[in-house]
Amino acid sequence: MSPRVTLILAVAVAVVAAYIFAVDRPQAQRAEEATHLVQLQKGQITGISITSPKGTVALSRVDASHWQITQPSAVPAASFTVGDLLDAVLGIIPQRTMGSAGNDLAAYGLDKPAVRMTLTASGGRTVTVELGKPSPVGTAIYARLDPGTTLYLVDDGTKDTLSKSAADLRQKTLSDFSNADVRRVQIASSKGTLVVGRTGPDRWRIEGPKPWPADDFKVTDLFFPLTTSDAKQFHDGVTDLAPYGLDHPAVTVDLTLKDRAEPLRVLLAPKGKVTYGMIAGAHTVLELDASVSGKMAPDPIALVSTHVLPYNPQNLTAFTWRRNGKSLELRRQGPGFTGGGLSDKDISDMFSGMNLLDADRVQVLASPPTGAPAFEVQTDGGADARYVVQFYPQANGGWTAINQALGLQYAVGAATLDDLPKSIKAFLGMAQSRTAPGSTGAPRTVTPTSAPPATVTPSGAPARKP
Repeated sequence: MSPRVTLILAVAVAVVAAYIFAVDRPQAQRAEEATHLVQLQKGQITGISITSPKGTVALSRVDASHWQITQPSAVPAASFTVGDLLDAVLGIIPQRTMGSAGNDLAAYGLDKPAVRMTLTASGGRTVTVELGKPSPVGTAIYARLDPGTTLYLVDDGTKDTLSKSAADLRQKTLSDFSNADVRRVQIASSKGTLVVGRTGPDRWRIEGPKPWPADDFKVTDLFFPLTTSDAKQFHDGVTDLAPYGLDHPAVTVDLTLKDRAEPLRVLLAPKGKVTYGMIAGAHTVLELDASVSGKMAPDPIALVSTHVLPYNPQNLTAFTWRRNGKSLELRRQGPGFTGGGLSDKDISDMFSGMNLLDADRVQVLASPPTGAPAFEVQTDGGADARYVVQFYPQANGGWTAINQALGLQYAVGAATLDDLPKSIKAFLGMAQSRTAPGSTGAPRTVTPTSAPPATVTPSGAPARKP
């Protein structure tokens, strides 16, 4: 096939694809939406009112993802539950359109609807869905829109789906926020004040005399009780906090959230078999599991990352091994790293292991081991990429890794460094297996060669040589 024909075919395919995405697909989507009973977009809806056998409940939108119950009482609504409710009502597709109901609404149970849901949209437009009695044939119920006179048959499960009470829709947890929106958390308890700040999408730092890197999963778990622990009971309209111990809370949590001017303050007080909790300024106290207050007041060391070298690979510019006064240094060159006479594969394997070098446990450094370390690792770069860690061998074959600047010591397993490239193990005196206690053998030490440099990205994927 000639290049000209190939070009013409490519242009034709591009035109067809553009038509599908720009014209055909939107038309198909609009045609599908036209079959729905309610012609509103979810984001347009600002208010909901439901009257059903469960009573009457009204809700008002707070922002793009949060709702407030306004009747029968003012309490936060569960965002996901309200979202599911809107999906249900907007997703109703009539099984049949029957024409005008006329004036005989009683024949269809629509003179006194079993369920009446009114949706208020931006601009003041309202649409009301009314559900009547079951059809004598099939599994459907009568429905209509107000304003409107057309009679419809819809699935009989719609009645239960739309019949929601305030208890069904209220928020069952202390708060409703996304962990990704948390920028800083401050916790005051009998253990002191713990402050953890976000430094990146998945990176946290414990603030204090020494800036300890925190484990992303541990910090995220810290927030879980606030957004996932359902209340056993609600106490609404509370003005006196003393009976719940919240006038002097055992734990106070201040959460700085994205797009929120003031921190969200949470008060917690354990009492007997429950933890009482509330949002400061609200008038509802929740009875939560007794363990919640304890989970929200961990020791700072429990949140510290077990990564021995918790650098941010994107900000790393140099990686240096040191032993017996000699250095093996790798430096960033373009997108990758080069140096030390190491091959592409050696550098790739090294970063694959060191990016995930985890300790069995991390502790506050009491005093460093005596004597000189077996070797030292230094990383350089941005503010979250500069670390110096010294490795001391242990009699059991493991290692004690010391970070003096952070005041931390890590217990590293004997096999943790086994996957290092042979060239690096040779430089570190680990070319052969480490000598077992009581053995007279000695490990062999090899210095780096003068082979041409290689370039490899810190993530472990080889980069193109310059």
